[in-house]
Amino acid sequence: MWVIEFLVGVVRGAKYLACFTFVSLVGYSHTAGSDPTGQSISMAADPGGLVKAVTSPAFLTPEAYRAAFAVESKKRTFSLGLKSLPQPLDESGDPRAGISAHQIKDYADTLVSFAEQSRKDGEILWGRIEGTRYEREAQDWIFSNLKKFGLEDVHHDRFPTYEKIWFPSANQLEVTAAPGFDRGHTHVFENAITPFPSKVTPNGGLEREVVYVGDGTAAELLGRDLTDKIVMIRGRAESSALFSSIRVAYSRVATGEYGKAAGVIVWWAVPGVSQVAGRVGAPGGGDEIGEVLPWISIGDDAGYYLRKLLDRAGPKAPVRVRMVVEGQNRPPSELETGNVYAFLPGLSGKYILIHTHVDGYFYGLHDNGASVAAHMALAQFYALKPLEHRPHGFVFLFQGGHERTGVGGTRDFVKKYEEMLREKLLMTTRMEHFGFVQQLSEGPFGGPTNAPTPLFFTSSNRSPALIEIFNAAASKYGVVVADQAITDLPTDEIAFYPPFAKLGDPIFAGWLQTGTYYHSTADVDLQGVSFNELERVTRAYAYVFDQLGSLTLADLRLGEQPRSEDNAYASRLFQLYLGNF
Repeated sequence: MWVIEFLVGVVRGAKYLACFTFVSLVGYSHTAGSDPTGQSISMAADPGGLVKAVTSPAFLTPEAYRAAFAVESKKRTFSLGLKSLPQPLDESGDPRAGISAHQIKDYADTLVSFAEQSRKDGEILWGRIEGTRYEREAQDWIFSNLKKFGLEDVHHDRFPTYEKIWFPSANQLEVTAAPGFDRGHTHVFENAITPFPSKVTPNGGLEREVVYVGDGTAAELLGRDLTDKIVMIRGRAESSALFSSIRVAYSRVATGEYGKAAGVIVWWAVPGVSQVAGRVGAPGGGDEIGEVLPWISIGDDAGYYLRKLLDRAGPKAPVRVRMVVEGQNRPPSELETGNVYAFLPGLSGKYILIHTHVDGYFYGLHDNGASVAAHMALAQFYALKPLEHRPHGFVFLFQGGHERTGVGGTRDFVKKYEEMLREKLLMTTRMEHFGFVQQLSEGPFGGPTNAPTPLFFTSSNRSPALIEIFNAAASKYGVVVADQAITDLPTDEIAFYPPFAKLGDPIFAGWLQTGTYYHSTADVDLQGVSFNELERVTRAYAYVFDQLGSLTLADLRLGEQPRSEDNAYASRLFQLYLGNF
């Protein structure tokens, strides 16, 4: 029998081979680079042809490029209308189901409206910028809502900012000459911005030849003479504008080792984003480095257009730009920020301190309006519970003055309540950067997905009890978390200016996500924030707090490990990481 089966197999194989050979010789007898109908599927047959095929169609202004890209994308893509992934836990039996995406979105939309008003009012650096009335109006609104939730012990402290704050009064970047430009033809980059301290340009701006140095590595600068040039550098947001390549690259140019440059253009490698509030100074508060040279930043599409102009430049036909950077560092005496907070007691007399910062750049949804909204939802959720259902109390702290300094109002709060916190603080957690969704990036195909961007867990003392609770919360609510915890990096309050240090190294634990789109307009312009994801994360936090009900401070310290004593931003780890740039 096996012989017959073998022969049948051979016959079938022969038929398949004959069919395949026939198809190969007849059905696919076409030239390389064409489909069966004879239509070309290859852009070019030689190197020069490929270069010409892609450069000519893409040589468009940013506005025209976006319009053309949208038209061409619609021919090949369409939306599936997918909803975000649901939480694994059955909602019908979830005691935290009262925390809803709709509720969080309503709060977040109002916070975004304060930021958008600043843009309507003509602010160059727009958003709920610390020390401005837009931040204060948001805090007033939060104070009013905490009262409406039924919280009784609600406070609003007002005080000057801790640091001077940079405010640009004029930002402009204009191409005044380029190959193919007629006399008098210019191009203005609409969204050019200098969001952090800079040296200012002379009256009327600075017009110079612009040169491109790629990522600004030492190899790319080798042999270059940047004297009196405006230098464009690609700023790779790896992992974000917080820890980006531009910090080191700007400083290489600013040293003068390659000639004294006239200024710097930062071209942010953040796809689809028009504005990024990224720093050029040293991590951990070294923004004064930005005052060595005037600098201005542009978005991804704008940078591509300028680079394509430079592709056509030569010694006799350079690209020239006029750059205007004007602004000032306003002192704390001119800027008022503050804290809004409420105390909600529990049976144990201990408190869980939750803090989020209210200020933010641009829409300020990812950083940090969405998390403020989630925090408000938690405050409302626990305010409705009777005392006998609150084993521990809560401090809901909505702090001001965070973005420029990294800490802001937590310093004032800890100073004011130091004795109480020493005696009654169980643990502290920070709600920051929640809700961003993973973006698809497949060449010309991209956009939001139905999956969240992973969070990572941070624990100051590696408490086994807290790790177990947070892991359970992630599983029950479908919170996507990296399998690597961090001891100090995510919380400026511990790793930057440590106001909690005077309390005897209190316990901190929580989730955080920063990512490529940090400090950018992507949160609204790219619909980057999912409120369904925020719902799950907020419920997961409530689960954590509920599980803490039976635990004491001693339980949270059992099996703890000391964290590194060196400052994260100045650490050897960060030196190794930034050294690759």
